[in-house]
Amino acid sequence: MFALPSLLLLLLSLCPGPGPGPGSEAKVTRSCTETRQVLGARGYSLSLLPPAVISGEHLRICPQEYTCCSSEIEQRLTWETEATFRGLVEESGSFLVHTLAARHRKFDEVFREMLSSSEHSLALLFHRSYGHLYSQHAPVFTGLFSRLRDYYERSGEGLEDALVDFWAQLLEKMFPLLHPHYIFSPDYLFCLTRLASSPDDSLKPFGEAPRRLRLQITRALVAARAFIQGLETGRDVVSETLKMPLSEGCRQAVMRLTGCPLCRGVPSLPPCRGFCLNVAHGCLSSQGLDPDWGAYLDGLLFLAEKLQGPFSFELAAQSIGVKISEGLVYLQENSAVVSAQVFRECGNPQRAPSRARRAPAPREEVSRLWTPAAAGAAGTEEERPTTAAGTSLNRLTLTEAKIC
Repeated sequence: MFALPSLLLLLLSLCPGPGPGPGSEAKVTRSCTETRQVLGARGYSLSLLPPAVISGEHLRICPQEYTCCSSEIEQRLTWETEATFRGLVEESGSFLVHTLAARHRKFDEVFREMLSSSEHSLALLFHRSYGHLYSQHAPVFTGLFSRLRDYYERSGEGLEDALVDFWAQLLEKMFPLLHPHYIFSPDYLFCLTRLASSPDDSLKPFGEAPRRLRLQITRALVAARAFIQGLETGRDVVSETLKMPLSEGCRQAVMRLTGCPLCRGVPSLPPCRGFCLNVAHGCLSSQGLDPDWGAYLDGLLFLAEKLQGPFSFELAAQSIGVKISEGLVYLQENSAVVSAQVFRECGNPQRAPSRARRAPAPREEVSRLWTPAAAGAAGTEEERPTTAAGTSLNRLTLTEAKIC
């Protein structure tokens, strides 16, 4: 990606030399020979070109001195120089549009793959740890990833609600397993989930795991989504800017830069590069690219840096299973305290009749949680997972920063 200063070099191809030296024009013979040759080669009718210089009082843009251009030639040159300039802008601008679009596609692909990889890893490890117990309640976990994906891809809303709902649903599934001798009615389970998702967070059945997961996932997803939208917005802004007509001031400046030397009979005498850059800067600024473009690039670079550090999307995605496991371990170890608070707030549940009581689930099935050692296998903070596309997000953002 390149910023506005790079675009200011557009017209340097029209200024092949360092520019005229002192007294250069004074040494030029008042002749239209070169101008007639150049314009004749471009298809101009020689009958419209005076054989020698004439008074330039009729000119509207070029200096009203001796000239080789009639009013019609000056107007045609104005159109021609404008078209040449627009072609240069569109060529460089199109490259920028394609670069932003390619970056958008690549990062979007990486972010989507990371979510899918995290979901697959969680399913694999939880199935190995819980077996049939996980398979029974897999929709709770797939539902979480579905809502995370929906936030990233479409809505941009409801991220915190999705996480709160997930933990509430998980408690609704796990709590009865801890108390197989009780019957939990729908009303009781509603009270349980309402208590678990209460704003005061007084129950905390999963300890600090929900808060830590919310913090890590929220900032990573928000940053990733903003980064993707930033690339998309930049692409659209540049694309629309290229469609804007040149201002009258820009058209006249470009004519003075590249057309007026022809009218003055010195087509081979290039203007200085400072003049070229001033014209380019003025034209591009009038298109609204500066200073907003610089602020846009600064914001994009800021997000890229955050995605490599505290807002790392890949580490956040890989930590989902770890944080859920930590929450389940906490619930297991503090089930007595959690249950006492639930019974106090929601009342005592109905005991199952003796003949209808379910046999307690095997201890190893209920409490065989994903151990910290197993959780660590999913990826530590020091690890930088590589996606199926073979691109580490850390490397990709570093590349993006260098291009900017």
